[in-house]
Amino acid sequence: MRSRARTAGPRRSRTFRAAAVAVTVAASLSLTACGSGSSGSDGAGGAVKLSFSWWGDASRAKATQDAIALFEKANPGITVTTQYATFGPYNQKLATQIAGGGAPDLMQIDWGNQSQYAKSSTLLDLATGSGTVDISGLDAKFVGSGKDGSKQVAIPFGQATQGFVVNEAKLKSLGVDVPKAGWTWDDLAAFAKQVHDASAGKVAGISDPGSTWPAFQSWLVQHGKPLYAPDGKLGFTEADLTDFWAFCTGLRKSGAATPANVTATLTAGPAEDPLAKGTAAAEWDYDSIFASHVAATKDTLTLVPLPTVNGRTGMYAKPSMLLSVYAGSKHPKEAAKLLSFLVNDPQAAGALGSSRGMFPNVEVRKQQAASATGNNKVVSDFEAASATLLSATPSAPPKGDGQLLTLMQRIYGAVSFDQQSPAQGAKSFMQQAQQILAG
Repeated sequence: MRSRARTAGPRRSRTFRAAAVAVTVAASLSLTACGSGSSGSDGAGGAVKLSFSWWGDASRAKATQDAIALFEKANPGITVTTQYATFGPYNQKLATQIAGGGAPDLMQIDWGNQSQYAKSSTLLDLATGSGTVDISGLDAKFVGSGKDGSKQVAIPFGQATQGFVVNEAKLKSLGVDVPKAGWTWDDLAAFAKQVHDASAGKVAGISDPGSTWPAFQSWLVQHGKPLYAPDGKLGFTEADLTDFWAFCTGLRKSGAATPANVTATLTAGPAEDPLAKGTAAAEWDYDSIFASHVAATKDTLTLVPLPTVNGRTGMYAKPSMLLSVYAGSKHPKEAAKLLSFLVNDPQAAGALGSSRGMFPNVEVRKQQAASATGNNKVVSDFEAASATLLSATPSAPPKGDGQLLTLMQRIYGAVSFDQQSPAQGAKSFMQQAQQILAG
């Protein structure tokens, strides 16, 4: 599950990731820095040097760097220093930078952290003043996901939706059919058990989704419930979470989903996933991560919509990630110019492809879809086919959402290792989650 990137995100929401990365974040980021110059400093002759950071893997980094090179070529007075890391280390590093007053000029943020950063006055209002960004070509409703109250504090950097990434080659070798749109959770359980049995227990049908916060959100939406109520409190009950974790536990105990020790390896991106390692045939994720999954395996992959409950998939158009300008930037005008380029320019679209899902500018997105090939075409076609299956995009998560993501990873880790029952884990989660949101 991602950060799912999630993701998209986020990419992902993986068990044990946060704890594992705490001591490695600085090294991780320093190893993946690109470009030259230092954040916020001016070069000779009045040239401006911007800093820009994001999360992702090497394939996303290449796409981003290619787009930055095009921007620098079109704007010879601006150079951009870039840094990236995987989702967990990135968010920890960014939080440290923000707390210390040294955030990058332009930064990729997760939707779950948007409210927290906005309320600490970290993010520039992109609708007024020197940091104004051109959003005239973006879908007005979707761009509203970057608002905090009346302020436009972030711009979606891509549109993603949820699904299952499926290893077609693995299924073919096992004689198992690829699931079709409209399948149910009972169908998923039968499919995943079939994979397990056909492989003599060597391959699970799916990676266990129990630790994935956005997967649980999809489950809730399918059942007609929101993750959050309009007042920012939890929109579900202890019984809802118990049901979800009991279902996941049943999958795991039957061999249909990955065992706890394999699920616990979901910490460092698609290259380390059971899907890439060949120990699972399918995995819940955002389609904005598809290219990274493809890069992590030699097998042929495809995308399948989520299972349904009474016809509802629980899928929705989500900002795979968002871009914000640091309120303390010395160069808000130039940072906003770079942001506008990344969400509007056809050249940027060509370089970025589907590395963050569908391109933000609607007209450019249509042009991109018409000429898409390879992974970009798979994602584009999946989005088009799923358009009628989507629920309304919910409001931005409240402050504390990022902590709940980590809380879910930690508690479900205990459930999956049979240290707690699903009911005990759900009770503990609700108590702690309510305290976090109240704080």
